[in-house]
Amino acid sequence: MSSTHTAQDWHAHYEADRDFRPLSDTEKTVLAEQLRLAPPPPGDAQEVRALDVGCGTGELARFLAKAGYRVDAVDWAGSAVEKTAAASTDGVRCHQVDITGGDLSSLAPAGGFRVITMRRVLAHLPDRTRTVAELAGLLDENGTLCVITPHADRHPEELHGICLDDTEIDLLADGWQHTERVEAGDSTVLLLRGPKTCPVAYSEKRTPKPAAMAGVSVVVTNDRGQVLLGWNPARAVWEVPAGKVEPGEAFETTAVRELAEETGLHARPESVLLLGTLCDSTHGFTRMTEIARLTDYAGDPAVLEPELVARWEWHTPSGLRALPQPLFTASAQALNVVWPGLLPDVPPAHHTPRPASNVALKFTEPAAAVRLREQLVRDLTEAGWTDTAELRRAFTTVPRHAFLPEQPLGRAYANEAVATVFDEDTGRSMSSVSQPEMQAVMLSRAGLRPGDTVLEIGGGGYNACLIAELVGPHGSVVCVEIDPYVHARTERFLAETGYTDRVRAVLGDGANGAPGDLIPQSGFDAIIVTAASHDVAWRWSGQLAEGGRLVLPLRIGGFTWAVGLRKEDSALVSTAISSCGFVPMQGTGRWNGTPAPIGDDGYGIRWEDTAPVPLDGLRGVLATEGVTLHTGVTVGEYESFEHLQLWLAAAVPGFCRLTSDREQPGPVKLMKHSDSMAVVADGSLACVVLNRRAGDANSAHPLMEFGVKAFGPHAKATAESLSEAIQAWDQKLRGRATPTLTVTPAGTPDSALPSGYVVEKPNARIVVSWPARNALNDTGVGQGE
Repeated sequence: MSSTHTAQDWHAHYEADRDFRPLSDTEKTVLAEQLRLAPPPPGDAQEVRALDVGCGTGELARFLAKAGYRVDAVDWAGSAVEKTAAASTDGVRCHQVDITGGDLSSLAPAGGFRVITMRRVLAHLPDRTRTVAELAGLLDENGTLCVITPHADRHPEELHGICLDDTEIDLLADGWQHTERVEAGDSTVLLLRGPKTCPVAYSEKRTPKPAAMAGVSVVVTNDRGQVLLGWNPARAVWEVPAGKVEPGEAFETTAVRELAEETGLHARPESVLLLGTLCDSTHGFTRMTEIARLTDYAGDPAVLEPELVARWEWHTPSGLRALPQPLFTASAQALNVVWPGLLPDVPPAHHTPRPASNVALKFTEPAAAVRLREQLVRDLTEAGWTDTAELRRAFTTVPRHAFLPEQPLGRAYANEAVATVFDEDTGRSMSSVSQPEMQAVMLSRAGLRPGDTVLEIGGGGYNACLIAELVGPHGSVVCVEIDPYVHARTERFLAETGYTDRVRAVLGDGANGAPGDLIPQSGFDAIIVTAASHDVAWRWSGQLAEGGRLVLPLRIGGFTWAVGLRKEDSALVSTAISSCGFVPMQGTGRWNGTPAPIGDDGYGIRWEDTAPVPLDGLRGVLATEGVTLHTGVTVGEYESFEHLQLWLAAAVPGFCRLTSDREQPGPVKLMKHSDSMAVVADGSLACVVLNRRAGDANSAHPLMEFGVKAFGPHAKATAESLSEAIQAWDQKLRGRATPTLTVTPAGTPDSALPSGYVVEKPNARIVVSWPARNALNDTGVGQGE
């Protein structure tokens, strides 16, 4: 497991019946005392799990199993695993895994390991910092990482290669909240508990020489997507390979020369991708740093300048956010150029980017990313989201984690949206990588085919690459993003993953569609909008081919719907509609969602598609008893009632949403920052409340009943009107009819509209209809406006 020994070397070592020193009595005593080894209580079905990393022939694994643990024993030498398996009891499972780059996370139980042991192993690993950090992520909340290592002070110098000294041991302890150190003969036992979650810090080094102020930082990654950093013990910082530019030297030449001089890695200048220049100041000097990106090289890192770098290690990029030791500031700035957003709160530097280059990077990734991506696709398929071979292939191919470099792999491949930009004032998400199942829904509704031309509104890159896979090499994708930071991330991640030639990223306001020179002659076959839109921009319809598909998160009445539309002459007709949640549109498509306050009680009204009316008459009415009606309409505790929301928003005059920012419950029980469907009419307010039905308190499947709470001079009539609308949906529409949207340009005369309820937008008139609408004639609810 040393950088100078291969898996085959260790295989030969154990095959020749060689082994490490057996566990000493002192070690056994320390383990028993410090790890409190004891079998689970009788009858307890919960297994206590342990992981023995670098198990050798399995002595420690068997010791743990005898103490009551269920042990996973791993080694990268096949002969060691075979010997461990042959000698082990039922409590030990054996696995051959490359410890330095294998997927140990695949072995972790849902709650994590209670104990992870590494005996006489860590000194052999070239990437100790990363390995320990990854193992920390596999522990349960009360877990312990136990490192047993020969101590350099108690061994002759010729054996120091298999030992750790006090400096190395102290570095290991930096990233933990609780550490214990016990001496066991010529070895040290280090017990680490509670990984720290403090963000990485940044540090400068000594005052530089003026001649060294123009330099190149080299960001190089290996075949597992890990980045190379060197530990500078004199300045106590991690740094990327870097050095000054010699007179008359090209930046590419500086990059490969410094890399060879510092690390022994060899590369060609034409393999270097230059990403631009950073300019900042340090110690009163102006510092100019060119950022060089490299994936194509030969050799293994070696310490060639020990006075500057004590060792080189490969690090997982997302793990750098919790690096226990500081990063050199210039290196942190360089890493954030390569992966924008990777590191938080990096001291600023002005970045002058370079024009696009034809240097192609080689995309690489860890085995865990492949496994998690395949698992995500299996989960999506089982749930019915990726229902075609084309969708499954796209989600299996595109590396989602490459567009979320700041996130650990588990989060990157979770079926959830991940925010990447937050509003500084409200803290709300303004940009994100969408939930995979929602992406699958929208891609399916877009009906993408090989050769299609597609416009995506909203950047990030991941969804655009999924589109590129679906339309194939003869199709095209244009991605328009308004936020310069998100656009820069998109361009960088497209370059990192090799999609630059297949996705055209454009900085601009997506409400205006694509730039004229990028619009196909007959229009786009599909337009996919990935931010919630309050309107249907007329340019989207104008840039869409006849029969083309527009898919967008469309807000109606304050609720957001994932709508699939097909262009039919001058109208867009829905093919599918379901509720969803997306970050809001920016630029000209942005809307004002600020509620109008009702007095000073902490309640407000949100108007979106209804003309606002004065609320002065409602001041103080919420403090009155009001009127409460029970509708008799129920839903399951987790049952969707999205069609009711659309029905009320479209069909009920005066529809709005009641919102609250109260810290304490008020007359209308709303969670803080939550909304309730409501109506304002005749100076009165009625809102929908949802309560557990009486008698269902202890039911495993309780029902929730819709009620109406009303206030004001005409509270009873307003409550009855809203209650009747809810009952009409339940009796005539629920489970019987699916809503349809028809989008026509603003100004379309009523005579040209289909039957239904009209929602007025600045750029469009949207008709919401139900096939069974005629059955509502006797409910007292009108058929349109």
